[in-house]
Amino acid sequence: MIIILVYILIFFILIYVTITGIKAANFGIEAKKKNKFERNKKKLNKKNVLKELESLNNLYKSGALSKKEFQKAKNQILKS
Repeated sequence: MIIILVYILIFFILIYVTITGIKAANFGIEAKKKNKFERNKKKLNKKNVLKELESLNNLYKSGALSKKEFQKAKNQILKS
């Protein structure tokens, strides 16, 4: 009779440990997805800044912007 109770207790402990492990793994997976999303967002932002600077440089080279306007616009892009 005691052996059956010990086995039942061991079974419940095993279930508890399994559930706790699954929750921890799920938490880690969600954190990894969030970090990946944030990194992709930063990469996309860097690409947009590069495109804006290239466009601004083209306007400056074509003579559409003065040097002062170019510097002001470039500083605004880099601050954002």
